[in-house]
Amino acid sequence: MDNPWKYVRDDFCYLFKHWFDVGIFLLDNSIFGICFNNPKDPKDGNHELDLSYWENWKSMIFQLWCFFNTIPCILLYPFREMQLKEEESRDPSIHVEEHNDERMFFINGVMTNQHWLDENCKHLEYRFKRAVTGILNSSYGIIWDTAETIVSRSFDDETIPVRWASWNIFRALIDENIKTVRLVAHSEGCIIANLVIKKLYWELSYTGKDLYEEKLLNKLEVYTFANISREFINPKGLIRCIEHYANEKDLIAKMGVLNEINNPRFHGKIFINKNARGHLFNRYYSLDPDDYEICKRPVECIFSEWEKGENAQKPTFLYL
Repeated sequence: MDNPWKYVRDDFCYLFKHWFDVGIFLLDNSIFGICFNNPKDPKDGNHELDLSYWENWKSMIFQLWCFFNTIPCILLYPFREMQLKEEESRDPSIHVEEHNDERMFFINGVMTNQHWLDENCKHLEYRFKRAVTGILNSSYGIIWDTAETIVSRSFDDETIPVRWASWNIFRALIDENIKTVRLVAHSEGCIIANLVIKKLYWELSYTGKDLYEEKLLNKLEVYTFANISREFINPKGLIRCIEHYANEKDLIAKMGVLNEINNPRFHGKIFINKNARGHLFNRYYSLDPDDYEICKRPVECIFSEWEKGENAQKPTFLYL
């Protein structure tokens, strides 16, 4: 309930005080992270910093263009948003018959364009053998993306991706043929995911008087990577499962989920990849359950029965 501008000030103060971590973060996710290791199987999804892959050169040129055009990008931001279409989302590239009663959605983080949304989704599809629908969180360059993230997590700004994701997931929840809906998010996408949960709860609570019930959220599972949200609410404990994955030395995770371990308004199990660094999803975030350790949290932070069961110490998502 604090002044949201105070939150913005706190974020800038944090970045200023941790200037060395900011420098390491920028190098890890650019120069130090560069590799030439194009995967033998392209279906696995390419790394964001693999320079043997031509699309990465195009992405870097685009990000440099955005950086040097920061002011025009900011001025033209509302007009560009007006032109966005839902078709800029990403349809699944595979179909798995045995998982017809499931849906999986992915929301990308900062500095990601349509192509890299596709690569992130391919990475998930290859690992879990399930179709993934991508919700595009458009990039406008590192400066504007960072500003947008700070403002969104302080003001609960309902951007276009929040509405697209809410609408697509809402349709999946009310479909009687679908038994499980999974939402996966990375970085800034986790802020969007948090707002989507709130919007879905409001919508189902409202329409419940006529057609639907809020208990439809029982079909939803939410999994985040490098979550930078200040809070992550499971309304009435209705969501079946919430899990957060974080690299211990990822600056974004340190500002978000790893800073909220004792926050009772940050719901869900937290798993940490010890001594792991880097932020980019394909390049740095492992999908191997053996790489993560459960984070012990205060009793008041253990919100749902899912976190108390016999498998509470294991990462549900990574064992799919």
